[in-house]
Amino acid sequence: MSVDNSESLLIKKIREGDEYAFEIVFLKYYSPMCKYIWKYVRSEALAKEIVQEVFATVWETRSDLDPSGHLRGLLYEMARNKALDYIKHQKIVDQYLEERRKENRKDTVEHIKVDEDPIRERDVEQAIDALPHKARLVYKLNREEGLTYKEIAKYLEISIKTVESRMRRVFQILRDRLSKYSPIFILVCLFVEA
Repeated sequence: MSVDNSESLLIKKIREGDEYAFEIVFLKYYSPMCKYIWKYVRSEALAKEIVQEVFATVWETRSDLDPSGHLRGLLYEMARNKALDYIKHQKIVDQYLEERRKENRKDTVEHIKVDEDPIRERDVEQAIDALPHKARLVYKLNREEGLTYKEIAKYLEISIKTVESRMRRVFQILRDRLSKYSPIFILVCLFVEA
């Protein structure tokens, strides 16, 4: 039996609701499709999720399958389209989050004044960017994303005490680096929802 005939037979069986035929297709294409989709999304978990969605869609719409169609091509095209849709969506989400971060940072900077002169946003950004990586991450999750210490601890899989310790370190560093401004800045920094 040729490859085309075996694919046509599998499509016919799947259209009829044959779960065994569907399982054969799943076992044959699942791993190679995951590797293919990984090249787009660079995440093994996401690639698996996309491929599983493709197979779920194929099963749900099995009566629409073209018995003379090319099953492998259909599966890969569906997976590629889902991956590209995810990438487009993620770019929109990332752009929105970046705009929101900038707005939050701008709002924070605008509310900090020294002798009626606003602290320069660049100075604050440089001080934050100069923080050690782990401390900066905790700070951004708290101040820019609005997560509580408990949520940060769960997200980073660390203890709440570690989060508190990193935030204390952040405040000390920011106080030192921005000390030329005013104690008002220190109060703004310390007013964090824990």
